Amino acid sequence: MTTLSRYALTTLGISLATVAQAQPIVVADSGDSAWVLAASALGLIAALPGLALLHGRRDGVHGPAIVLSAAIATLVFAALGYSLAFSEGGSIIGGADNAMLANMAEMHADLTISDIVFALYQLTVALFAVGIMVSSIAHRARIGWLGGFVAVWSLIVYAPVAHWIWGGGWLSDLGVLDFGGGLVVQVAAGTATLVAALLIGRGGIDDDAAEAVTVTVTGAGAVPALRHAGLALTLVGWIGILGGAAFGGGDDAATAMLNGLLAASAAVLVGFAIARWRESPGGDDGVATAAIAGLAAISTGAAFVGPAGAMALGVGGALAAWAGSVLVRQLNVGTTASAFVASGCGGIVGAVAFPLFVSPIFGGPGFDEGVGLLTQTVAQGVGVLVVILWSAVVTAIAALMVSMIAPMRVAGRFE
Repeated sequence: MTTLSRYALTTLGISLATVAQAQPIVVADSGDSAWVLAASALGLIAALPGLALLHGRRDGVHGPAIVLSAAIATLVFAALGYSLAFSEGGSIIGGADNAMLANMAEMHADLTISDIVFALYQLTVALFAVGIMVSSIAHRARIGWLGGFVAVWSLIVYAPVAHWIWGGGWLSDLGVLDFGGGLVVQVAAGTATLVAALLIGRGGIDDDAAEAVTVTVTGAGAVPALRHAGLALTLVGWIGILGGAAFGGGDDAATAMLNGLLAASAAVLVGFAIARWRESPGGDDGVATAAIAGLAAISTGAAFVGPAGAMALGVGGALAAWAGSVLVRQLNVGTTASAFVASGCGGIVGAVAFPLFVSPIFGGPGFDEGVGLLTQTVAQGVGVLVVILWSAVVTAIAALMVSMIAPMRVAGRFE
């Protein structure tokens, strides 16, 4: 090699080193990534054992149904659901760039975590939405129909709603906010549960018999402690999901988790008071429903309100759940729509009402410039109405489509 060649290579090496120093490699923040991974693990605990124990029955259906549904939802989400919800596309639905979780970037847009960490967290949230439905209707639905329904529902109900609000879709452009899943998860899944319950219908066993085979807090079921454990796991797991929605271990995460605990606690007191007022022998079960409703109510605005607002939303969620229980009794669908009572009703109230408590008067941070109470409340109302209508109509379509292949309703001892 000539002297000139060695000089040229040396110069090139110096130039490349200089460029590398001038343009440092940007990597995901390890602390934020670790927190989101931990929040995802908490969410999985809520979505799988939490909901299964909370709504478990002696018939043995819930365990296999929830495991099968979670497995199907996981594969569908990885294959196409994530891409439809979060990859670049139109205002209605995302594209196919991230199908099979391909083309995942080292840094997710505007965040300090990678695409794969973000995808894992979103998978957890999607599984919780599916779990809300399955845990409520599994005892009345055939497991074959349920598996097909979960796959279709994940793609044509959940993925579009997630894209509209979290993936840069048209509801996001209208200003609709949903920090922790009050709309995307609780309202969408709660509404779908009610529709599925109406389509499946009520079995031959009445509400009293259904409660007798439910693992209840009051001791009417086989293993009362399991429902206590299920409630605790669900609450702790979903509070973790709320913290993970900040996608970093900062003040937003702490605020969301604190507000979640405050809302659930306030809802428990209201549920207890209602149970005593009604002199209900299943009062403790009502308290559990109120707790879930309070957490659903705070989910949309978890990081947008102060402590006083969180408590107020928890109270509103518990009252909404009580009103929802009255409606469900009138519809005569038994316990199949229990998830609508807690998650759906609580989520609806919280999604619409949280702007009232964004004001600093209630300890909130206040609205951004150009946004006011009226405009945000109207946007939230539009978002709630759209999600309810979409989930109701498309859930019915999905349920009936799958029923053409596999029967929907359990026969035999439940008839």
